This record gives sequence, C-alpha cells and structure tokens, in this order.
Amino acid sequence: MARPAQQPSFGGMFDSQPQYRLFFGLWPDALATKSLTRLMAQLCIDGTMPGRPVDADRLHLTLHHLGDFVDQIPPSLMPAAQAAASNVRMPPFEIAFDRIGGTRGQFLLRASDKLTALRDFRQALTTALIKTGLRRYVDPIFNPHVTLSYDFSDVPEMSIEPIGWIVREFFLIESLLGKHKHITRGDWPVQP
Repeated sequence: MARPAQQPSFGGMFDSQPQYRLFFGLWPDALATKSLTRLMAQLCIDGTMPGRPVDADRLHLTLHHLGDFVDQIPPSLMPAAQAAASNVRMPPFEIAFDRIGGTRGQFLLRASDKLTALRDFRQALTTALIKTGLRRYVDPIFNPHVTLSYDFSDVPEMSIEPIGWIVREFFLIESLLGKHKHITRGDWPVQP
C-alpha cells in the first residue's frame, strides 16, 4: 500500500520537523462555512467539542495528502500534480455531512452516507495522478471528513442536521505547518 511521501530520516539530532504539506482538497462554499462556524461555536458553548475550533478559512476536506516536507516541496511535484488535476473530468456533485465526533486527536465532521459521488471524484483524481507518474504519492485509504478541532479527548459520534455543499471546484493547497496558513497552488472546476 502506497503512503504519502516523507523525506527520509537520518535519525536523532539531524531530523527536522516538516515545514510544508501539499494536498488536494475541497473548501466548503460560503453557506456551508457559515453553518460550520455556527456549529463549532455552539459545540464549544455546549462543551461538546473540546479544543480550539479550526479557523473558518482553513476548513477543508482532504482528497489526497501528497506529503509533508522539511526543506521544500520537491520541485517536480507541484507541476506534475497540477497537470494531473487538469485532466480530471466529472460533473459537479453534492456532498453532505451529518455526524460529528472526536477520536485520536481530532474532532471531525463525517457523513453516514457513503458519499459515492465524492468517492468517484477522488478515484478520477487518483487515476490522473497515477497517469502523471505520481503513484508513490497516492494513498488508497480515504475517510472523508472535515476537521473541526484538534484535541486529544474522545467524544462519541452523534447526529447533527446535515451540512453540505455542491462541489464545483477543487484545489491544490500548500500548508505552512505550524503557521496555520494555506496557500492555494491551483484550482480547477469540477466539470464533465
């Protein structure tokens, strides 16, 4: 099973923390972001969601985590990922999430539905990445979710009113780790 790329370790004092992450993702639209912000505020007031809520402009669903890197993103990775993305074809589709809960350090928004259209879209992106020579960056495991908070408390999963949006575009995002900053490195319409 392929795993997202990591720079090799030299052990001990030579290791550094990753500074950069590259991933494909989806941003919720404005209405869904507003609903998520309201939900997070209420969950904090109720004491249901521990930890600090994720900033509204950083709420996302990861499609493919391409890797964490110490010094820089490999120079050939970004253009190859952008080329792969330009070959993805699928009509816009709706996704909705209706479950919340926390485990292993994250408080998550999930779906009880199988999200078939989302999974089909991710498979189309996976195929494009492989055709572009990026198989080693493809992780076959996909558990769709939106992280609402980072905390180490377990919170049982519970139902909420569905929050969703129509996926009309997807993004290649560079995350500056530890700086709470995302930089869009490409966006593409979801189109037939």
